[in-house]
Amino acid sequence: MTAIHDQAMHYIYQQVLERLLSHMSQAQRASLQLLIQRLLVAAGGPEYIGSFRLQILQGSDRQSLRLLAMLRAAQLSIALRAPATFQLRVLAVSLPVAGSTTLEANERSFSALFMQDDPRVDLQMIEGGTVVPFSRPPSAAPERWLQARDAMLMFGHLVDARPEALLGSRLHLELAGAVAFALQAEAPADALVTVIPAFQRRRYLAWARRTLRLAGERGPYGVHQCLAALAHGLGRLHCTVSGAQGGLVEPTLGAAPEGATVRLIALDDLLPHLLEEQQLDAMLGCGFETASDALPLAEFVNSLATAQLHELHARTLEPQASRPALRLTGQVGGSKQRDAHQLQLGKAYGINQTQLVCLLFSPFARQGKNLERFLQYRHADMLVALPYLHRALQGKPCPDAVKAWLVNTSGLPLARLRMIYAGQLPLAAWRLLDNLAHRDVHLRLLPHQALGRRRDFVGLP
Repeated sequence: MTAIHDQAMHYIYQQVLERLLSHMSQAQRASLQLLIQRLLVAAGGPEYIGSFRLQILQGSDRQSLRLLAMLRAAQLSIALRAPATFQLRVLAVSLPVAGSTTLEANERSFSALFMQDDPRVDLQMIEGGTVVPFSRPPSAAPERWLQARDAMLMFGHLVDARPEALLGSRLHLELAGAVAFALQAEAPADALVTVIPAFQRRRYLAWARRTLRLAGERGPYGVHQCLAALAHGLGRLHCTVSGAQGGLVEPTLGAAPEGATVRLIALDDLLPHLLEEQQLDAMLGCGFETASDALPLAEFVNSLATAQLHELHARTLEPQASRPALRLTGQVGGSKQRDAHQLQLGKAYGINQTQLVCLLFSPFARQGKNLERFLQYRHADMLVALPYLHRALQGKPCPDAVKAWLVNTSGLPLARLRMIYAGQLPLAAWRLLDNLAHRDVHLRLLPHQALGRRRDFVGLP
């Protein structure tokens, strides 16, 4: 029975490969042969390819999807010629939270490539900074989002609540922490494959090294030395900024990787045509946006969540009398459908819209400098309780109803609100958080005018 099953699966994999090749251009098929040769050399020769393990980060763009298709074609091609082929681990990434559309697109692509039942393929995804098996719909485990939720709320209230900073370079630490966990598997990957251009890789490495030095981390964080060491170092910083008190805490990652290194295999020079329109997209059921205008470092970020947060941010800063109705970017249809998408970001994190609006105002930092303005714009009925709100944030006696309002409106415990109010963070944590707020998700510097306003809000305790 096993032999019959293996023969049937072999026939199915051969059909998948033939279908892939039929949808490739001549340039892609030529590049596929070069890719196979490069992977055989990286493995140490054909006799070692069966134990060679590749890791790939699957972003929400067509370029990532086409790279996955090429690697799958290489895996199946080698399997037809040799007794064994390499193992492929796919980590689907869409931060801060993967929407249903993204998960559906990934599932269609995995099914078209017949990867879900192949023991040589391991499909994973990120939920709240934790690596879990890929599934659609995602598993209901609210505790997985607690750390990511607290990290986002604390960062927004303490440092910078603008969408560019909130969903900016800070997310690279979250991704690095997840990659570090993925690379610490019982049988770790030997190499990570990417098509990110060389200048973008250099920019990322420079940002990573600067951030690690600023936080006092020391270690061999060069990609040419070990990718796992770099991911582990950045993962430690992610644990720092998302600690229980928002300050420096002991990391939850395991020990730094030792022994065999995890290499980086860059294929941007080998597969430049991945940016072009291809018949391959139709076969894969691609539901992603065109990648011609996409920036590589943003391919792991949920663009819809970013756009919705931008719209909510612009709307909340207007007085209630002149505020237009909220129309979520990219959504048409009834109010129930809009509400469902509106809470997409907050629903996963356990944050309602009131708490998101509070986050965007950041009313508690610098001894509540923006608190009165926040009440005037969003909670005019609480203006009479403004003195009691300050007393509660200062740790002085006040009515329990006032304390409950603060907790329900912000989504944070009163102890953390008091820490935000007083600005009680170690200087090293302030420097790290402030450095993260300097750059957006593309690692580009934010506008100088915005930086000036942010420095005025942060200050030092």
